[in-house]
Amino acid sequence: MWTRDPVGPLTIALVILGTAIAVAGATSVLGLTLEERSAAAARPRRRVPRRGRALRRGIGAGVLVAALGLLRAVDGLTLVTGGFVITGFVLAELVLLTRPTTPSG
Repeated sequence: MWTRDPVGPLTIALVILGTAIAVAGATSVLGLTLEERSAAAARPRRRVPRRGRALRRGIGAGVLVAALGLLRAVDGLTLVTGGFVITGFVLAELVLLTRPTTPSG
């Protein structure tokens, strides 16, 4: 099965979906592991790990892989379109990273 080329639309969709879920899961687990280590090693006192941030990044990575896979499946993936998709995700992550986490009032 691994050596066969997917030809049907449903098969291609399942391959893209499976790959996106696998990437999202692996990225989330890695992010959670790093977040837990970072929170435990924080000085002068331990901080609460931000698990939501790690999960959001994992989901974002999965969606990015799915978008690029879908573009590739419909022969729409070029350097320009891939660059726009990746730039959009990077900018969204930067906006979410720089927003204040505590209320200002």
